[in-house]
Amino acid sequence: MTATGRPDHHAHAEALRTRVLKGPGETAQPLRQAAATAAVGGAAVAPYGALARQIGEAADRTTDRAVADVVKTLGEKGTFEIILAAAVGAGLFRWDRALTVLEEASDATS
Repeated sequence: MTATGRPDHHAHAEALRTRVLKGPGETAQPLRQAAATAAVGGAAVAPYGALARQIGEAADRTTDRAVADVVKTLGEKGTFEIILAAAVGAGLFRWDRALTVLEEASDATS
Protein backbone atom coordinates (compact mmCIF):
# COMPACT_ATOMS: atom_id res chain seq x y z
CA MET A 1 0.00 0.00 0.00
CA THR A 2 1.07 3.54 -0.65
CA ALA A 3 0.79 6.42 1.81
CA THR A 4 -2.62 7.19 0.28
CA GLY A 5 -3.88 3.71 1.14
CA ARG A 6 -3.95 2.63 -2.48
CA PRO A 7 -2.21 -0.49 -3.78
CA ASP A 8 1.30 0.06 -5.13
CA HIS A 9 0.86 -1.43 -8.59
CA HIS A 10 4.50 -0.85 -9.50
CA ALA A 11 5.61 -2.90 -6.50
CA HIS A 12 3.13 -5.66 -7.33
CA ALA A 13 4.34 -5.79 -10.95
CA GLU A 14 7.97 -6.02 -9.84
CA ALA A 15 7.14 -8.73 -7.31
CA LEU A 16 5.39 -10.72 -10.04
CA ARG A 17 8.28 -10.23 -12.45
CA THR A 18 10.79 -11.32 -9.80
CA ARG A 19 8.80 -14.37 -8.65
CA VAL A 20 8.06 -15.74 -12.10
CA LEU A 21 11.27 -14.91 -13.92
CA LYS A 22 13.91 -14.99 -11.19
CA GLY A 23 12.47 -17.21 -8.46
CA PRO A 24 13.06 -20.91 -7.96
CA GLY A 25 11.44 -23.34 -10.36
CA GLU A 26 11.71 -26.48 -12.43
CA THR A 27 13.32 -24.55 -15.27
CA ALA A 28 16.43 -22.41 -15.10
CA GLN A 29 15.96 -18.69 -14.59
CA PRO A 30 17.64 -17.77 -17.90
CA LEU A 31 15.21 -20.03 -19.77
CA ARG A 32 12.18 -18.39 -18.14
CA GLN A 33 13.66 -14.94 -18.82
CA ALA A 34 14.28 -15.90 -22.45
CA ALA A 35 10.66 -17.06 -22.78
CA ALA A 36 9.46 -13.70 -21.43
CA THR A 37 11.69 -11.91 -23.94
CA ALA A 38 10.64 -14.16 -26.84
CA ALA A 39 6.99 -13.42 -26.07
CA VAL A 40 7.59 -9.81 -27.07
CA GLY A 41 9.75 -10.49 -30.12
CA GLY A 42 13.14 -11.41 -28.66
CA ALA A 43 15.12 -14.47 -29.62
CA ALA A 44 14.84 -17.78 -27.79
CA VAL A 45 15.87 -21.37 -28.38
CA ALA A 46 13.45 -23.73 -30.16
CA PRO A 47 10.99 -25.13 -29.27
CA TYR A 48 10.57 -22.72 -26.35
CA GLY A 49 10.87 -19.60 -28.47
CA ALA A 50 8.11 -20.59 -30.87
CA LEU A 51 5.73 -21.35 -28.02
CA ALA A 52 6.61 -18.16 -26.13
CA ARG A 53 6.29 -16.03 -29.26
CA GLN A 54 2.88 -17.50 -30.03
CA ILE A 55 1.70 -16.81 -26.49
CA GLY A 56 2.90 -13.23 -26.75
CA GLU A 57 1.28 -12.63 -30.12
CA ALA A 58 -2.03 -14.46 -29.71
CA ALA A 59 -2.28 -16.88 -26.81
CA ASP A 60 -5.67 -18.13 -27.96
CA ARG A 61 -4.08 -19.50 -31.14
CA THR A 62 -1.38 -21.49 -29.35
CA THR A 63 -1.39 -25.00 -30.76
CA ASP A 64 -1.32 -28.32 -28.98
CA ARG A 65 1.71 -29.20 -31.08
CA ALA A 66 3.71 -26.20 -29.86
CA VAL A 67 2.95 -27.16 -26.27
CA ALA A 68 3.64 -30.86 -26.91
CA ASP A 69 7.07 -30.07 -28.37
CA VAL A 70 8.06 -28.32 -25.16
CA VAL A 71 6.50 -31.01 -22.93
CA LYS A 72 8.76 -33.58 -24.63
CA THR A 73 11.80 -31.59 -23.54
CA LEU A 74 10.80 -30.05 -20.21
CA GLY A 75 7.91 -32.15 -18.93
CA GLU A 76 4.58 -30.71 -17.85
CA LYS A 77 5.84 -28.61 -14.92
CA GLY A 78 8.64 -27.08 -16.95
CA THR A 79 6.28 -26.35 -19.82
CA PHE A 80 3.84 -24.68 -17.44
CA GLU A 81 6.66 -22.42 -16.23
CA ILE A 82 7.58 -21.47 -19.81
CA ILE A 83 3.94 -20.69 -20.61
CA LEU A 84 3.59 -18.64 -17.44
CA ALA A 85 6.86 -16.78 -18.07
CA ALA A 86 5.78 -15.93 -21.62
CA ALA A 87 2.35 -14.73 -20.50
CA VAL A 88 3.75 -12.66 -17.64
CA GLY A 89 6.51 -11.28 -19.86
CA ALA A 90 4.02 -10.23 -22.53
CA GLY A 91 1.58 -8.78 -20.02
CA LEU A 92 4.16 -6.78 -18.11
CA PHE A 93 5.72 -5.53 -21.36
CA ARG A 94 2.33 -4.18 -22.43
CA TRP A 95 1.71 -2.71 -18.99
CA ASP A 96 5.10 -0.96 -19.02
CA ARG A 97 4.39 0.43 -22.50
CA ALA A 98 0.96 1.69 -21.42
CA LEU A 99 2.48 3.48 -18.44
CA THR A 100 5.04 5.11 -20.72
CA VAL A 101 2.31 6.34 -23.07
CA LEU A 102 0.27 7.70 -20.15
CA GLU A 103 3.30 9.47 -18.70
CA GLU A 104 4.16 10.99 -22.09
CA ALA A 105 0.57 12.15 -22.56
CA SER A 106 0.57 13.64 -19.08
CA ASP A 107 3.86 15.46 -19.77
CA ALA A 108 2.49 16.80 -23.05
CA THR A 109 -0.53 18.40 -21.34
CA SER A 110 1.56 20.00 -18.57
